[in-house]
Amino acid sequence: MAINIHFFRNSALDKLDFSKVLEFFDGLPNFKTFYTDDEVQIEYRDDDFKFSYRYLITKKSRVNQIYKLNPMFLNVNFLLELPVLIPSFLAKEILTVSQKICKTFDLEIYTDSFKDVQPFNLADVVVLFEEARRLTIDEYGMQDKLPFDKEKLDEVCRYQRSVDSLREYYHNEVDVHVCEPILDKITNEFGISCNWTVGHPMVFPPHLSYIYVTDENDVPFLVRREDFYEQMGKFLIEIVNFLPDMYILKAKAAKKARKIIHKLRKSAIVDQNFKPLRLSNLLDV
Repeated sequence: MAINIHFFRNSALDKLDFSKVLEFFDGLPNFKTFYTDDEVQIEYRDDDFKFSYRYLITKKSRVNQIYKLNPMFLNVNFLLELPVLIPSFLAKEILTVSQKICKTFDLEIYTDSFKDVQPFNLADVVVLFEEARRLTIDEYGMQDKLPFDKEKLDEVCRYQRSVDSLREYYHNEVDVHVCEPILDKITNEFGISCNWTVGHPMVFPPHLSYIYVTDENDVPFLVRREDFYEQMGKFLIEIVNFLPDMYILKAKAAKKARKIIHKLRKSAIVDQNFKPLRLSNLLDV
């Protein structure tokens, strides 16, 4: 399910140079271009969030009732397929790229919910996205998505997008892992998880519910957040001025923490019914 955002250009301007449009995407990470007989697909694949979306350059216009629109603007047969059932954080990232495209190539936009072609306004399009998501959920349900607190999900997403920069900040001397939601297939209990290897210094992501602990024999076990922090809290230091509920386990403390692993193992829960989820499957609704 997606919102099609069509790009238009003032007819008084020169024809859009698509070679420059393709160069624009070549300069951005994670975009790949594919060619078919009917269209050019410019696809973004995100490994951190495990989702994708695409822009299309088509041979023919895909705008419904185009004859009703202001003839001053020409449809350039270029559109964004904006997924609806994704976190607002990701929608804002996608639309920020679209905003840059509009500024770079002097484009306007149109969707079926607009009365006419109009300038790109990020705040307005985010509102359009969130309303479309609400209507989609009202009509079709959550599908395979799960609800999550809006503020917390935004902070988890910000962490996920900052993993590489955090690794660089700590000179790759501290483990900084991506986080992953997990779901109990029996009880439908779910939450954010991460992996910690005993003895390793590490940054712990915000709003964790579960921690996979890998002991010195490379045997992993799962512990709930409250049990983990009850035992590990004295070894952790809160990271301030970045995101709330983030902690670091420094190297010396990581070595000391080895002595309490037997206590953590006593708090282990059965994890065989848990399955991993995509972070993009959590919705801030």
